[in-house]
Amino acid sequence: MLAAQHTTPGATAFTDAPEVQQCLAQLREHFHAQNPLVVSDVLDEHGNQYVNLVQKGGGVLGVALVGYTYVLEQMGIRFLRLAGTSAGAINTAMMTAIGRKEEAKSEKIVQIISELNFFSLVDGHPSARWLIKNFITHKDFAAKLKKWILAAAATFFALIVADATLLSLEHHYKWLTPWTQTCFVATGFALMALGTLLFYLNRLMNRLKNAGFGVNPGDFFYTWIKDRFIENGVKNVTDLNNKAGQPIPGLCLRVEHTKGTADLNGDVTFITSELATGNKIQFPKMCNLFREKDQIDTLQPAGFVRASMAIPIFFESYFIDNIPINSPEIKEAWLQTFNERFPPTNARFVDGGLLSNFPISLFFNPHMMVPRLPTFGIDLNDAGEKSTPGSTDNWGLLGYFGSMLNTLRGYYDKDFLVQNKAYEGGIGTINLTGFNWLNFFLSDEDKEDVCSGRPGSHEVPDDI
Repeated sequence: MLAAQHTTPGATAFTDAPEVQQCLAQLREHFHAQNPLVVSDVLDEHGNQYVNLVQKGGGVLGVALVGYTYVLEQMGIRFLRLAGTSAGAINTAMMTAIGRKEEAKSEKIVQIISELNFFSLVDGHPSARWLIKNFITHKDFAAKLKKWILAAAATFFALIVADATLLSLEHHYKWLTPWTQTCFVATGFALMALGTLLFYLNRLMNRLKNAGFGVNPGDFFYTWIKDRFIENGVKNVTDLNNKAGQPIPGLCLRVEHTKGTADLNGDVTFITSELATGNKIQFPKMCNLFREKDQIDTLQPAGFVRASMAIPIFFESYFIDNIPINSPEIKEAWLQTFNERFPPTNARFVDGGLLSNFPISLFFNPHMMVPRLPTFGIDLNDAGEKSTPGSTDNWGLLGYFGSMLNTLRGYYDKDFLVQNKAYEGGIGTINLTGFNWLNFFLSDEDKEDVCSGRPGSHEVPDDI
């Protein structure tokens, strides 16, 4: 059963938080009429400054992205082009769909997030939900589970030994017959339990295989983000592109530039990983790989976000089926984009963070020597002391493989930053040490803590 919904304090609890108010007060004290904040040469008629924004993935810790964008908006910063991966794709989607580009949106998004019971996203089998909750919330659960398995194995082995021993002694000691029978019955029940467990595990493995090896279907999230899109007038890909590229009244430049503002058009990008061909996919830009131009709107924009946040194993893969692979248009699109001569009939997507968790290179234009607006990035760091030099000797097996995965998925984004150090000035890092990126059991208080950047108790409510 899902927990009863908590009474959510909404956006006010975040915006009125002392940490948030103190941050804004310090910024406003530093930047004033005599020392204005200048980050971009692109302005609108209200004096808002425009930047491109890239948001990093980070599981439930993506809540912190909303807090960061709230502060940026309060300082008169707006966003022309948006991109995000996984959790970053969620906030990117909300910022694209809600209102107009010149409007501040983060406060509305905070309200929407505060009303969402994160545990609803864990929509798999009840036993899987129980395991996930315990693995995430109890640090010693893996050790306890190991002890239970060893105890069960030892008990089964002891029953087998007892059966053999009692059976051999029964011929000499008739009084052992009831004990022998009892032991055989207990062994029978143990074998039935083992057989049932193996049968159940086999069914689960087949289900996992058919679902792209995911524990949770992700249906709740898909419906939730689809409903948020529809509430804001985004029903298909065309609506999404129109929202992302809507004109900005009074868009102008602070200083003259040879290109002017005619080519400054907004767009949105969700990063996901396609497993059938091993490619990084950018939605909605690459919709032409999966549908012909006049059929683009048969794809659902909510699926792009669902594909981007499909954490392997935790969520099922997202699929796009029935790709018209015999269409010359589709063949040409795959050939031109990835030099693929044989498009897949079905595409299987998992978390974009597998290939690019922080796609900061997306808006890089090597031909623009003097940029008109910068690219801002929001980085999430929950590594804490685990990433300090000299600490590798204390890694366990999970820490070892986790570090390998982080190295693989972050290498290309990091390599771009190493070669383009100018981008580092536009990246803000949110320290989330102490929070678990898979903790879908965040309380309302912890959501506020993550948003406002203060340490919380991180305890899990007992009623979940």
